[in-house]
Amino acid sequence: MRTQTFTLYIAATPDRVWRALTEPDETRRYYLGLAVESQWCPGAPIVFRTTQGPVPDALHGEILHAAPGAQLVHSLLTGVGPEPDAHCWLTWDLSAAEPGLTRVALTCDDLDPRPDPERDEAWARVLSGLKTLLETGASLPSQP
Repeated sequence: MRTQTFTLYIAATPDRVWRALTEPDETRRYYLGLAVESQWCPGAPIVFRTTQGPVPDALHGEILHAAPGAQLVHSLLTGVGPEPDAHCWLTWDLSAAEPGLTRVALTCDDLDPRPDPERDEAWARVLSGLKTLLETGASLPSQP
């Protein structure tokens, strides 16, 4: 297993960051064009959907822990069918660094121990897009 943590500070409250992580209209603007869907409770599925292309469900997994405004932990799975394989676990930790400033740490526990610069770049881009959206209201140039 390989663990990678990405940390940044966003000029927004933890509750505002939480909404950006959990609302489909928001995720579509920074999460590589994907809209998230879930019931946000342990055991619930989490699905990231795209409106482009023939495959509507681009990513899926299961919620392991959800504490609004504080922490979200979920798996991402590979494969389809009744028993897909776990690919990685994502932990989003949110904490108020000071009023109006949130420390966001995304930890990716990847089952593949080999470095993958493309995957790491994708997570860095998601975080950059989240920060840009919350601080400016705009999406990164290549985002829909």
